[in-house]
Amino acid sequence: MMYIHRVSTLNIKQNETFDIKAECKKVASAYIRRTDRFIQLGLLGVSGLLKVSSGINLGDIDKNTAVFMVSGQGNLAVFSRLCHQRYVEEVPPKPVDFINSLSNTAGFYIAKYLGLESKNLNLAQQGFVVENALLLADANLRTGQETHVLLGGIDEKPEDKTLPHSYLNLPINQAIGEGSNWILLSAKQQDALASIEVSSQQFDSTTIVEYIKNQSGITHVVFGQRMPQNMCEQLRSQINIPLFDCFEHYDFYETNILFVLNRYIEKEQGCLAYIDYFNNVYRVVLVTNTTILDTSI
Repeated sequence: MMYIHRVSTLNIKQNETFDIKAECKKVASAYIRRTDRFIQLGLLGVSGLLKVSSGINLGDIDKNTAVFMVSGQGNLAVFSRLCHQRYVEEVPPKPVDFINSLSNTAGFYIAKYLGLESKNLNLAQQGFVVENALLLADANLRTGQETHVLLGGIDEKPEDKTLPHSYLNLPINQAIGEGSNWILLSAKQQDALASIEVSSQQFDSTTIVEYIKNQSGITHVVFGQRMPQNMCEQLRSQINIPLFDCFEHYDFYETNILFVLNRYIEKEQGCLAYIDYFNNVYRVVLVTNTTILDTSI
């Protein structure tokens, strides 16, 4: 069992106008010159960990907190620029672009911004990247390797000419968003906002229904956007648990599960089962808020 102590959310829909650089200057002006949009998206996302919506300062995060940063695609924009410089302009890569192309550069800047000095990992993959990072965080916390883990996902919307519908096998009308969403985890329940559990088990369309029905206390379900609509409707009819309906607030990006979990913690009371899907496999993440946790003590 892990516990969520802080959350921070930056979620941008496909047609939403949002100046990342200008907004990042307001919270991390010293980090603008050598960073690109992907890194600035990360910095702006984690900045919310230092305050709540009312503007109250929550104080610094323990410097020994590990950073686990995940992304579905990584920093594709800088890779595209490097390719253009190398093969179209036929010039050496620009030094800042070359440095920012390293997989963990964003994690470095985020740790520096928050004053963190512990482990700093970057994970990027298609499908279940957040679930796998949660399992890794759980293992680190259970074995005492870390006392706190800052886990976050960054995904930047690709340029219109390289939208990912074909290589991600998405419907052509699927809106593509972007976001930077973060949770601060520990193994301690005291002062937690919620608990979070991720099953290491993989399910098919039959066993996922059995698993959900055998979990007591689930009050809401929500489905990952990779799941076909007909499958969502079929599972809903079999599970018969109310849907946490927040689909209108976000568009597709591969780490938007973190946005959904954070929004549930902030807006709802109960236990949410997030049912994710990739390549005919189902995975489940359970989040239970503190109101439910307190009643069981």
